This record gives sequence, C-alpha cells and structure tokens, in this order.
Amino acid sequence: MAKLTWKVYNSTQATDITQYVRSLTYTNGRPNAVSPYAGGSFSFTLTNTSNQATYAQVQDYISIEVKGTGAYAVAIDGRVTQREYNDGPGTALNSTVTISGVDSAALFGPENNIVAAAGGYDLLDKYSAAAYYAGLLGFTDIYMLPMATPNNALQAVNNVIAGDGGVVSRNTYYSPQDFDQITQTNFSFGRDTSATQIAYQTFNRVEATANGTFFTAATVTNQNGGSPSTASAVTDIILYYGARYIQVTTAESALTTTADWYANTFSDPAALTLLISFTDVAQNSTALDFLPANLFNEPSWTLVGYTPPGGSPTSGYFWPEQVTVNVDPSNTTVNLVLSPISYYGRFTLNDAVFGVLDIDRLGVS
Repeated sequence: MAKLTWKVYNSTQATDITQYVRSLTYTNGRPNAVSPYAGGSFSFTLTNTSNQATYAQVQDYISIEVKGTGAYAVAIDGRVTQREYNDGPGTALNSTVTISGVDSAALFGPENNIVAAAGGYDLLDKYSAAAYYAGLLGFTDIYMLPMATPNNALQAVNNVIAGDGGVVSRNTYYSPQDFDQITQTNFSFGRDTSATQIAYQTFNRVEATANGTFFTAATVTNQNGGSPSTASAVTDIILYYGARYIQVTTAESALTTTADWYANTFSDPAALTLLISFTDVAQNSTALDFLPANLFNEPSWTLVGYTPPGGSPTSGYFWPEQVTVNVDPSNTTVNLVLSPISYYGRFTLNDAVFGVLDIDRLGVS
C-alpha cells in the first residue's frame, strides 16, 4: 500500500519529535486568485503524558517534512505561536497538547514603514532583518523602490504580487515570465490511478460567480497614493451583470494596463475553479513519489483531466492556489483549490503552456 511518511522536526531544539505526534494539519496558499496571501499555518497534536509539550515551545522553529520512498522534503516550516492543553483526568494517559504556528510570510505583518536601500532592495530580505523575529529568513526576490511604504510588510508584498500577477509557490515568489520553472509534467490529476496520475476521490467545479473571481470592472490604485485607474471589460458582459468592481492596490506605476487586465481576465462568469481531494493510500506509489517535490515543497502548474456529466473529456493546466493537508496514522488527505490558467495569462509569447502566440497561432511551421 502506497503511503506518505511525515516528520516533525524542531530546528530550535535540534530534535525530531515525530514519535509524539498524533495528527497534524497545515494550509498553504490563498482561497482564490484575487485574495491576498496571508501566509501558511500549521497545527499538530502531541501526546503530553509526561510534559512532551517542552519539545515544541512558543517561538520554536518547526519544520514539517514529507517523503514517499525517497528523501524528505519540507512541506511547511515556521514558528510556534500558541499551545493548547487537553489534560486527561486521573493518570493523564490521554493528555495531549495542540501546537499551532505560522510560516515566515505570516510574520511579516507587524513590520511597518521599512525604507529600502538606494537602488532597490529585496523586500522580504529587508523585512527579515527587522526586529520582530531576528531569525526570520527572506526567501524571494521582490524588489521595492528606495522609499517607505505606508503598508505593513505583508501588504507591501501582496501589492507587488497584485501588480505582477504572479504566485507564491510555498515560500518563493514567481512572476508570470518565470512560470515555466514551476510547471511540471511528472504527474497529472485525473479519475484513475497510474504511475503518472494522482486520482482524486472528490471533485467539484465552482464557477467564478460562486467563488469571488467574477468582475466586470476594476479600479487600481498605487500603494503610495495618486489617482486610481478604472477600466471595464471590453465585452458586453457588463450589460448583463452590471458593474461588479474589483479594487486592487499595487506597487505598479502602469495602473491603466493593470486595470484593463483585471477587468478582462476575471470577466468570465463561467470560469471554473476546481476543488479536489485525494488520499495517499489510494494512489500508485510511483505517482505518489512525485508529490513531496512537486506539490508539497513547491506547488507547480499541473495538468488536470475531468469529464463533466453528459460532457466530453476536458483537461487543462491549473495552479494549486491553496493546499490543505490532514495527517493521521491511517492516511494523508490532501485538499486542493485549483485556479485555471486563464487567471494568470500575462502575455507570454511562444510557450507550450502559457504562450498567447505559440507557433501554431503565429501561422508558421
């Protein structure tokens, strides 16, 4: 039987505490393609019959790792923020403690008005050096101008992402021109198991009108002030649905272009977000071995196939917008929110997956 193996490691104490873990859960990502990133969170329950809570104290740095038949890969890591005790009566043989924490991105919020060095600075590295957590690690290349932002650190990061139209793959930011680096073809998601396919046990299609990703107009404002830019979808969709505005704050200066992009990209009421779930024990072991690197450690653009009731087989590349994992001794259950590629088309030329003018469309052979 195929099965994933998990490890919980306390980096602060240099101690593997997996033997005391009864269950764990974590979430990375965001609910949909227009939501801000809030950082990831995790929680695990430890046996606490003899004060094992000391193995995971507040501010300790925890790494949650996973493997198939190969090496461990980090799925989420961050700081412990709180503990909750469930003390059993009598001999306390059923006593447990629930440990909760957040990843590095979630900790950027308290930092405000940090001025970058002249000539630009890696934004997250700059905030990492601030006083809130001295051990915070910067982990991506998001540059800012040499001026203070009126927003806190996490808002500033989201403003950059809102203008670029990029994604955060666990803890690394990728702009659209770099999407080919996080597009994998090792496995796909589908109805059946195979050595190259993960089979979903539940599958739901959610139209844009139902998950907060349908708009007919956009207003975009620069984070440092100035006049906003407003745009409407170029189709007549606004005549049927009225003005349904998305309001975006960005670090971009080309506000008109960004407003046009939002107003038109999210103007399809029937665009589908997919919600799928699967368990590890139901999978082919070869396909399962791809998940630690290509989903948990670094989520990637992945091909998804499905057949609507009464319809024809359909497939396309989707982005794992949100990854939620629940682990207990019997199995691992994974829940995914998958955004369509149409939400991220930022004019990439001649690319097999993201190209808007590939060889066929250019009319050459």
